[in-house]
Amino acid sequence: MTVAYSAENPADTDTSGESPWDSQHREFDYTVRDVEGQIPAALRGALYRIGPGRLDVAGHPMSHIFDGDGMVSRVAIGPGGVHYRNRYVRTKSYAKSTATGKPPKGFSTQRLGGPLANAMRFPENMANTSVLVHDDVLYSLWEGGRPHRMDPDTLHTFGPESFGGALKRLGAFSAHPKVDPSTGEVFNFGLDFFPRPMIRCYRLDPRGKMRGIATVPIPDLGFIHDFALTERHMVFVLGPLVVRNPVPVALGLRPFDDALSYRPDMGTTIVLVPRDGGPQQRFEHESLFHFHVTNAFESGDETVVELVAHHPAGGWVQWNKHLRDYRGQTGPAFGGTLTRLSVNRRVGWVRTAVLNDRGCEFPQLDQRVTTGEHRFSYLAEASQPGGDPDSITTIDHRTGAAGRHITDGAGTICEPIFAPDPTSSAEGDGWLLTLEHQPDRKASRLLILRADRPGDGPIATAALDHHVPMTFHGAFRSAPRP
Repeated sequence: MTVAYSAENPADTDTSGESPWDSQHREFDYTVRDVEGQIPAALRGALYRIGPGRLDVAGHPMSHIFDGDGMVSRVAIGPGGVHYRNRYVRTKSYAKSTATGKPPKGFSTQRLGGPLANAMRFPENMANTSVLVHDDVLYSLWEGGRPHRMDPDTLHTFGPESFGGALKRLGAFSAHPKVDPSTGEVFNFGLDFFPRPMIRCYRLDPRGKMRGIATVPIPDLGFIHDFALTERHMVFVLGPLVVRNPVPVALGLRPFDDALSYRPDMGTTIVLVPRDGGPQQRFEHESLFHFHVTNAFESGDETVVELVAHHPAGGWVQWNKHLRDYRGQTGPAFGGTLTRLSVNRRVGWVRTAVLNDRGCEFPQLDQRVTTGEHRFSYLAEASQPGGDPDSITTIDHRTGAAGRHITDGAGTICEPIFAPDPTSSAEGDGWLLTLEHQPDRKASRLLILRADRPGDGPIATAALDHHVPMTFHGAFRSAPRP
């Protein structure tokens, strides 16, 4: 039996599911009955996915792909089958917009009421970008503010988390923390602009105690979405997407994304921040535009960073038009190139190598090898240039082989999350989990693929009774072994 109820205003009841960007205004809690194939006996745990679930409020559409209220989906896989639950993150912004029927101020969405309603206001914390499971707590993450603490089973929101006051001032805790599999420590960063633009670096120990480890001065406040972690360094690849026109934004005349400018003449700076807080190293490189990093590792005198590089023809303004037109044509947003940068710390030069020539995004790996050299990368690909992602791909860096699963029809998939086989410690032994939006069903389904051979097709699927709007990121939490 499917249990569902409206998560907000009765007027917001459109759950057509024709598009992966349709809102889902209802919250569900049920056992999934439509399961095909054989779920591996060793695959036990919960897949978490998060993204902008509410892309319109009382008929007012959000103006950008980044601006919907965060909705967490939990797909639990266990001896009793598959169970689905979703909940909106109960942020202050969510509560206010639900009560008033007015959209919040976002990355590009302006509040109703003109400049006076938007002047001197930061974008609201949408808690919609990624999740972290740590110390038996689920955190929903967003770029410019504190994470929200949630129950990993019920998805109840407890509220913003400051980690005992360690997150001060703006309290930014980025959406892409990295976990050292050897120590259980979580490393992350947040941007700040007082008393000057800087990156604040943090370490969260296995028991949830946080401390700052370094600050990284930056010449311009910019868009820094991700970083990488090695056994020795936090690695930042600082591209030239920076704030250049803040006055109209501060006056409420223009949205925040209009303040950003892509300045390729500035080049890219790679910063290595020692995990023990020692002296930092900086290396200059040609201009590079990217959002997501797969991993990084040390190899002799080199620090190697793998990321998805994009080519923003027309600069930020042209690129950002596609993110604003997410309901129509996302354009090049899912068309980056898997790339490795090798930084020679002794000599100072940087080598670049393209690893995959197909358009891709949302790179992932077997998290058990984070900080070390990884053999496999897992990607969401778009088989058609400029299209939405419809393929899950495994790249074997040792052999150069690529295995791909392409959805049937007009299906759209999201980031592949690796779930390890608990009976094996070998890298890549496990499964890839993703959600596929099926427009013909107006609903979504869970796909389970072999990580080493996704081209064999799903070994099992679990069809949901409804659609899940396109999610950004997620995590898998393995169940304790009996």
